[in-house]
Amino acid sequence: MSQNLISLRIDPNRFSAIDAAVTALEQQLDDFVELSVEQRRELLKLGPRTEVFCRATIEVMERNPGALPADFNLDAVREDRVAIDQVRPLLSRLRMLVSRVQDTEMALGSDLYKAALDGYRFAKATGSGAMLDELKMQASPLFKGNPKPRKPDGDASA
Repeated sequence: MSQNLISLRIDPNRFSAIDAAVTALEQQLDDFVELSVEQRRELLKLGPRTEVFCRATIEVMERNPGALPADFNLDAVREDRVAIDQVRPLLSRLRMLVSRVQDTEMALGSDLYKAALDGYRFAKATGSGAMLDELKMQASPLFKGNPKPRKPDGDASA
């Protein structure tokens, strides 16, 4: 019997609405940066401990702006602080949505794969026939060069 982790029907109107919402998000986030792997590797990372240091230091700088060099842009620092506080809850919500979409895609894929394996096993168990011949022809290039590992002949756990 096949598994059915999820039954999902997305009617065309709903799909269009979801697609439009994603497009709107992409447009609203067009000024957000996309870092390369190299940039990510080289950047200083703000973690829980370093954030405490950063926020405390910025508060001190705000109380003593005259101690900073003339070209130090404290307003830009304030804007970054506000922006990170705005981005974090959005990121949390987006991660949850992406996780749900990924889990849904995984469940759908698993349902499909399990159904295909069940169908193949059924055709194989019932013997030769047009369905089995067609399945073998389709499956042979997919699994060629990727043989199922076999247990040694003397293995008692087989």
